[in-house]
Formats: sequence, structure tokens, C-alpha cells
Amino acid sequence: MKINDKIYCKDVGGYSSQLTKRESYIIKEINDANVRIQNNEGRLRWYSKFYFSLNNEPEIISINIDDTIENIESDAIEVTITFSDKAKYWMTFTTPKYLDKMLDEESYFSSKHFIIIKSLTEESIKLTVLKLDEQNELIENCKKYE
Repeated sequence: MKINDKIYCKDVGGYSSQLTKRESYIIKEINDANVRIQNNEGRLRWYSKFYFSLNNEPEIISINIDDTIENIESDAIEVTITFSDKAKYWMTFTTPKYLDKMLDEESYFSSKHFIIIKSLTEESIKLTVLKLDEQNELIENCKKYE
């Protein structure tokens, strides 16, 4: 990284009002650990190099709800997420009521690749996927299609 390089935000951390994931920024100043850029608020600020990369990460191009939502309060819905590099991942959304129902039938419930949300609507599922992506928690909560 050097002055005037275009860098891409890979993590907004605690700066969600100042930085946008995958947005490009121009380095105005640089030192061993930090870069100074003009942020979303139009201010020149120092940020750790950790938040940036010279390469842009793939973007989400689609969030597909694979199942029909029959009960917004107690269902399990599989979702496929496709990225601009053609990688596909899946995860399952469910609700606390579904979890209660499963625990009535079994003594345990494995939560790998499950995201629990209050109610299953297309909007709440998509907003949750985008929020997980913004917080860099999406991929760790998904399973990649092979």
C-alpha cells in the first residue's frame, strides 16, 4: 500500500457510519500500521490497515429463499447466497418457536449453519444476511456448495 493507492474496505468494525464494506477509498497518508483516507462522512481519518485490502472482495449478487415460508413463527427455511465470483453458500433460518418444537421431539438441537430470527419473512432473512456480511460473520455461518 502506498499514497494514492485505491484500497477496499474489507471490514467496517466499529466504524459502520464512517466506512462501507467493499467501498474503495484513496490513501492520502500512510504509516506502518495505519492509512489516512477520506471516510463516508467526508473527513480525513486514520484507520488501521487491517480494515483494508488492495483487492475487492466478491459481492453478494443474490439471496435466494429456497423453501416456501409456510409459518413465519415456526419453520426452517434454507437460503442460497451467490457471490460475484460464482461461489455459492447455503444456510438455514429458523425461529425460537421452531427450536422449542424440535427440543420437544429430541434431547438436543445442533445449530451449525442455523440462524435464529424472530420471524421468517423475506425481508428479515435478507436483512440478516446483509448484516452478517457487513459484520464479516456470513461465511462462518454458511456451508459452501461443493
